Amino acid sequence: MIRLYRLTTGEDVIGTPVEEDTTELQQAIKKPFVLIPMQGQPGKPMQIGFHPFIPYTKDENIKIKKVNIITETTPDDNMINAYQQNTGQLVTPKSKIIT
Repeated sequence: MIRLYRLTTGEDVIGTPVEEDTTELQQAIKKPFVLIPMQGQPGKPMQIGFHPFIPYTKDENIKIKKVNIITETTPDDNMINAYQQNTGQLVTPKSKIIT
């Protein structure tokens, strides 16, 4: 399950929590990306850029101190799809009944 975290540093980080690496003091997150608001074209809505949380590491799982996590939420479907595209995961389409 993909989660969205707001950190005490003001960063918004999206990723998949790794349960087996979780301790009371740390939360391991698989493939974390920091969300960067970017100005779009004039008159267009703001865009969100996805950048690796710590780009200079080989590690796929990053441990964050739980005291540095202000909140943890479920991202909306658009954010989940964008994250899946950025991490090379399969994008799961919503099932719709066609009549």
